[in-house]
Amino acid sequence: MSAAGGGLALRRRGCLHGYVRARRGRKMPEFKEIERDWRSARAIHLPGMLLAAVPGFADAIADALQIMRRVRSGESCLDILDEPRYRQRLLPDFEMLAAVHSGHDPQELEKIAFDAVKSGELFAEDIWLKVSRLSFHEQDASIRFRFSYGMEMFKAQEDDPLRERLAAELAERVFPECGIVSEHAELTRLLHALLGFAPAFVERIIYSNAPEGGAQFHQDVEQGHHGVLYAQLYGRTAWLALPRDALLREMTAFVRDELAASGLAADEQWELRWLCAHPEALIAQLEAEDQGVVERLLNQTPAFTRRLVTRGWGRVLQPGDVLLLPQHAVDACCWHAVFCLDDEPGHALSFALARLVA
Repeated sequence: MSAAGGGLALRRRGCLHGYVRARRGRKMPEFKEIERDWRSARAIHLPGMLLAAVPGFADAIADALQIMRRVRSGESCLDILDEPRYRQRLLPDFEMLAAVHSGHDPQELEKIAFDAVKSGELFAEDIWLKVSRLSFHEQDASIRFRFSYGMEMFKAQEDDPLRERLAAELAERVFPECGIVSEHAELTRLLHALLGFAPAFVERIIYSNAPEGGAQFHQDVEQGHHGVLYAQLYGRTAWLALPRDALLREMTAFVRDELAASGLAADEQWELRWLCAHPEALIAQLEAEDQGVVERLLNQTPAFTRRLVTRGWGRVLQPGDVLLLPQHAVDACCWHAVFCLDDEPGHALSFALARLVA
């Protein structure tokens, strides 16, 4: 994407970052480019990759948007899924148990526990769907539906391919449009060639980014995962996505050349100058749970956002587009941030890429 006055507004949680336009001449990159960018932890945009498959799932997408609307209006997701038409999708393989509370996530709206059943007997337990807000901003109605298993806080200590696969299957029962990705033969072949093994689409999240919403800068490095696949199904999103080392360079250059006009307070500017003069401290602050002044720079400084767009790190995703985000390691991963570009909520899929276990 490119910076443009009067284009699409990059607005998130009360902060207008500027205006952009999608670049002309959208075309699929050649595989050698995809392979090079994957190794370098650069985001890979596959424009229109899924476009031909979207009409076949139009009813499922419309139904998902209705579920999202009902949840936003205050209905219980458990009550919605207990309706006959949704219950039929689950049976006989999944039994919905009850709403539970994780107790540690203030953005959680509802968490629903499931058992997997085989031949009428318990097959696997502690599989769940969690519905969450993306922020507490009063104008941001963004929500997500995450499908996983086990203990959230200790996920790295759990390695259970069976429940991982069942959680992915549960996502496909509740949101059949997941098949746009999981059943796409050409995409699967591309990923197999890129990764060197057959991909499994796990830790599935269904996103509905709403006006004023979208994820702030973060990475998604997880043990056993090689990256993230994001598929835009309805609506448009803008992305800032770049490798960690490139992000650190852009931060340092901005602080050196453009900080005075950033609008940041004097004490914040002083702290950023100190951090950029001490690279190890800057990395530690970037990776910290509380990023402090780094969070202000990354997510609330329009001049820095505009720099990233001008430097070519921005992309606009339209329905049918795929974005691959390599997550090799903490020091070799693609950091990214998202903006909703429309005046109504959208619909997208986010799947972690793992090795398929037979």
